[in-house]
Amino acid sequence: MPDSEFRIYNYIERTLQALKWDTRNPAKGGSVYTQGEFRANDELLAQALGAQAPENVVCIPWEAGLVYWVIEAKSSHGDLEIGLNEAQDYARQINDTHANAARFATGIAGSDEYSYYVRTTFWDGVEWHDVKINNFGTTGFLTLQQCETILQQNRPEILDYDVDLDLFLDKANAINAALHEYGIAARDRAGLVAGILLALVEDSNLRIAENPRTLVNDLNTRIKELLTRHSKSEVSAEVTLKLPATTENHRKYWSGIVKTMQHLREMNIRSAINSGTDALGQFYETFLRFANDASEMGIVLTPRHVTRFAVQSIGLSREDRVFDPTCGTGGFLVAALDEIRARHYDTHRDVYDAFRNDCLYGVEQADNVFGLALVNMIFRGDGKSFIHNGNCFDNKFVLSGSSIERLYGNRREPPGASGRPFTRVLMNPPFAVAEKEHEFVDYALDQLTETGLLFAILPNKPITGKYEAAWRKRLIQDHTVKAVVRMPGDLFYPTASKGTYALVVEAWRPHQDDDDVFFAIMSDDEHATGKSKLISHSRQRDNVEMLTRELRRFLSGGSSGISEVSRELSIATLRTAGLYDFASEAYIRDGATADPESLDATYGLLAALTDIERRESRVSSGPVVGDALALRIEEIFSVERGRSRPLKELEYGDTPIVTTSEARNGIAGFYSVSPDTIRQDRVTISANGSGGKAFWHPYEFAATADVLVCEPRGDVPTDHAVMLYICDAISEESWRFDYYRKCSEERLLNDVRIRLPATGNQIDWDAVRSAVHASPGFDRLLHLLAD
Repeated sequence: MPDSEFRIYNYIERTLQALKWDTRNPAKGGSVYTQGEFRANDELLAQALGAQAPENVVCIPWEAGLVYWVIEAKSSHGDLEIGLNEAQDYARQINDTHANAARFATGIAGSDEYSYYVRTTFWDGVEWHDVKINNFGTTGFLTLQQCETILQQNRPEILDYDVDLDLFLDKANAINAALHEYGIAARDRAGLVAGILLALVEDSNLRIAENPRTLVNDLNTRIKELLTRHSKSEVSAEVTLKLPATTENHRKYWSGIVKTMQHLREMNIRSAINSGTDALGQFYETFLRFANDASEMGIVLTPRHVTRFAVQSIGLSREDRVFDPTCGTGGFLVAALDEIRARHYDTHRDVYDAFRNDCLYGVEQADNVFGLALVNMIFRGDGKSFIHNGNCFDNKFVLSGSSIERLYGNRREPPGASGRPFTRVLMNPPFAVAEKEHEFVDYALDQLTETGLLFAILPNKPITGKYEAAWRKRLIQDHTVKAVVRMPGDLFYPTASKGTYALVVEAWRPHQDDDDVFFAIMSDDEHATGKSKLISHSRQRDNVEMLTRELRRFLSGGSSGISEVSRELSIATLRTAGLYDFASEAYIRDGATADPESLDATYGLLAALTDIERRESRVSSGPVVGDALALRIEEIFSVERGRSRPLKELEYGDTPIVTTSEARNGIAGFYSVSPDTIRQDRVTISANGSGGKAFWHPYEFAATADVLVCEPRGDVPTDHAVMLYICDAISEESWRFDYYRKCSEERLLNDVRIRLPATGNQIDWDAVRSAVHASPGFDRLLHLLAD
């Protein structure tokens, strides 16, 4: 066997591990035999295969006994079929020994440099069939869950399969890393990935030419043909692949393309995009946020659970015409398409086809993002792709007969046009652009039919800002506010950090003083990607499903039967005076009793007073005498890590727990902890993330492992003034750490210098105390501590 085939073993092992397979020898508790390992451990395989050995045999636990998956590798793409045939032949030999024991056979061909092609088949007891997911043949390996689904139904087609988003999003970052490695600029990556995706629409295993120019020309030909078929030739420039200007960089560019294609095949990209989840939207969300600097691109991508909330809560029928004037990557439009698909695809395919062909419209100004939106809709089967490139304010849409006409440039309204065409607008207008957010709302409402519904994600200013009160007053003179939902605070992290609201408006019916409005505050710990992993199930707050259900009921039938929920949901009338405030917080009722479960105010006040003390007691403003000494943390403290278990593993109790939080003196809450983790009279320093902030704790507390707990050394005074001063001096150094240069224990101990006033080589503790005692708020702090 050529050496190159041995090299494939590492790739197979890595890929299976990424799919959560245990690749150890089954005799050691794993699932994967490599070459002849089975001979000493599996009598059935040893009897069936004798001296022969495929590259791998995966053991799948099944109700009727072990099921085998045979994998055979070849070093050349052209030998993929040979590898598959050999894998099937090994499986036949196994089945001759024990009927239907080997059910899966995979051929893999290629190399690390040229990437790998994978084809998997399933034995149904009669013949072999290609494995398909969501109507597309698989191009990567299978997960255990996928194997179990196929075995359960004894059919190789998996329909309506939602991807594992964790694996999918890992690939987004892996692609970015590959493109970075091969020198492809961040600004060019979105367009490059969009172009590759378009080239793979109809053939994931296209030929990879060795010459970079030939490969790029092949891909561009495919892109051009597809765009021409969808009447979008004018956007080809945004997704056309372009070789670097210098010849010496051509090979790196070629490698970046090949690696990206490899990752996309491993994702079973065509199957994933056609799943019930907007997987491509999730991919873009991660890729653009963390890989392509979405903030510089002016992109604020709407999370997928929010687009679903929008579509499902305001209601959607097959007759609705949906418009997103700032469509980004198409998330809202995909959510609308998925909603109609879920209801009609199996029973009324013609209804679904009519909706996807004629009822989805969007405008996107950013050229590279527009290319991604187009890819998303084409992959989803949007037959005509009514997504347009440009500024929405330069476009007007009118209903002319049974069709929607787009007016732009010098185009005039056609005779007989009947006006506003859309029945639903779903939008998340861009933040921090020349146009104000409320201008996008006005534009969108002008495209809506009477009684049409608008759902818009807006920052706090249009909803509750002082200077937008006049706009809110004008809005309700023509339209009705139906709902306002405060969205989670970190909805757009890390691209943007803003308080946001979902505003639902019924178009062209003036708001009446007695009109009920649905006010709510959303919590999404289970729905937002990654949150559920950070918060224990018992403490998660998530009301997305409840709000979706109740808002839908309200919009379809009014407030009757809607149950109000303290601090989450209330039905009220707008205050049409003063600021015309729309904010949910101004209307939602609080059902709390006068006897709260806990009193945390003391700690909040302590933290606030400490903040006052810090601003006033810095070395630069204190009565420093002589020189200042710059000391390492370990010269003042002995240091240990916090010993408390993570918060999600703890029950509520009475001991304050310090984490990397910068609020409330670092205290995240009160929990029950093991006595041996409790400390007192210590300084803590957050040692993770942006980190570097220090706090003094003259009370009993425990800290998690990403916090340094510092005990003053014997010659260091431990009175409150000294400790607060030292905390301030440490925190002054926190500028050294940020998202890109994360704080750690090593960096804290190596980088931070605590600067203290000194006379000669002696620390002037009296000068330290004088600085702190002179700061506003310290006397009140001492009073609190004395109590």
